[in-house]
Amino acid sequence: MFAHWDSFYLLVGGAAGSLIGLLFIVATLSTGRRDADSALRGASIYMTPIVQHLGVVLVISALAAAPGLSNEGAALILVAGGLASLVSSGRVIWHLQIAKSLEAPHWSDVWWYGIAAFLADLALAGSAIAFWLVSPAWAARGVAVALVAILLIAIRNAWDLVTWISAKGTGAPAETADTP
Repeated sequence: MFAHWDSFYLLVGGAAGSLIGLLFIVATLSTGRRDADSALRGASIYMTPIVQHLGVVLVISALAAAPGLSNEGAALILVAGGLASLVSSGRVIWHLQIAKSLEAPHWSDVWWYGIAAFLADLALAGSAIAFWLVSPAWAARGVAVALVAILLIAIRNAWDLVTWISAKGTGAPAETADTP
């Protein structure tokens, strides 16, 4: 199913792995906040799905490079990853739009963190299912498109989260420089 896709998965998987590492650094930026409970809830709703999506891209990229894995085995793992991602994106939509777990999120949060991610996850799961219904060659192309979409959405969401965290600061009083 993944024959001749080596360079693509090396590039996509490397990008996902690097971004996961950078998000660990971002997580340290939110430590020491005065509103720790809100920060934990926000991390659960915003950061966890980003890391999960990047993890799916990384695992599928590693799967594509695994020697000797049957097409059926790969398709089952892809379906499981797609379904797990769908649940994660559905959870974000639930918290942001229905349960309103956080103070009025920006309208774009529901679209990017929830709906766009859900649609990309749906494309991944559908492409994996297409292995049995259509053809492995078509499924491989669909998986590639879905992974790029998931990666781009995760990059956009990570950037949004980082700029929000850095703009918000730690809540500590600002230090002033001594002036002569």
